[in-house]
Amino acid sequence: MTTPQENTGNVITRSVDGVRDLIHRGRARYGWFDHLVHAGGHYNRAQADTLAAAVTYYAFLALFPVVLLLASIAGFVLAGNPLLQLQLVDAIREAVPGDTGANLAAAVLDAIDARRTTGVIGLVGFLLVGLGAVDKLRVGMDVVWRGKPDQPDFVQDRLKDLLVLLGLAGAGALSIALSAGTTAASSWLFDLLGIDEVPGFFLLTAALGIGLALVGDTLVFLWVLKGVPDTPHPARMLLPGAVFGAVGFELIKLVGGYYLQVLSGNVTVSALGSFVGLIIWINVVARFAFFTACWTATLPAVEHSDAQVPFGPEAPTRLPDVVLVDERGPRPGPVRLAAGLVGAGALMGAAAAGLVPAALRRSRRRPRDGGAAGA
Repeated sequence: MTTPQENTGNVITRSVDGVRDLIHRGRARYGWFDHLVHAGGHYNRAQADTLAAAVTYYAFLALFPVVLLLASIAGFVLAGNPLLQLQLVDAIREAVPGDTGANLAAAVLDAIDARRTTGVIGLVGFLLVGLGAVDKLRVGMDVVWRGKPDQPDFVQDRLKDLLVLLGLAGAGALSIALSAGTTAASSWLFDLLGIDEVPGFFLLTAALGIGLALVGDTLVFLWVLKGVPDTPHPARMLLPGAVFGAVGFELIKLVGGYYLQVLSGNVTVSALGSFVGLIIWINVVARFAFFTACWTATLPAVEHSDAQVPFGPEAPTRLPDVVLVDERGPRPGPVRLAAGLVGAGALMGAAAAGLVPAALRRSRRRPRDGGAAGA
């Protein structure tokens, strides 16, 4: 006679075996799923969650000197425009009446006067803490690509971190300039041609916005994969990983924005403050960046390249190639894979662009409907 504990154990064991068998059959049938599981095993082997936590800590601290730096820049702009400065002070006093508004306006004037000191403190703090965040990102990428970080060298490591930081800033600035410039040029062209009032024109502008966002994010992720860990692989081989990161990042932004909209009226979330949400956001992005690196490092073309340094004898392996070839056929090249990811991202982005606003409208309409019914 079996005890309840034995029955429970048998059920759990059978359930685990069933899940394993389902995953094994899924990997044998679908190449993308096999690659995803393989990348997940590589992610766990590299302990990427711990690496992402270190990046999150330093990136969160770096936000404060960035705020000081932006305040200093704003101070220089306002100091050179007395009319704008007067308008800002008047707007503050009108928005916040009484002594509180007067004190806040005085604090703004003090910040303008102390713009040089604030700028120096912000710049020094950003370099110190920002280089710390970049150092943790670079070390984590080295672990993902080579299994261990390079031998420490204080001067050389700081120069690498500075180069990586400048590269990330340059890639981000190029992404913003590309998006803003192309959007402005397309708006001018559409207005010149007189097609901005054509029915369905918003679909064209939405597709253009999604495409520009994907291009900009691809540039940033390409630098994260190529420049940060200094991988020996050519950019063409890493392009699918950069596109994968760009598509995933846009989906994360979409889901995160919808999630924050839903929870914006929650009392518990309001009590915790926006800092908790900011930390969670940075951590999710850092984890996804490391997973993107693992996904790229386990691409067949990259993994079997002569330039690839093996992660180690205990690294997760794929299913036997004889099984994969029989059921799936040849694998696509890097360019075709990148093009397929761009198409999938554009389709999902276009679908989400139509579904999310509708969901938000429904969520905002329910309280009013409920209140009317109750009345």
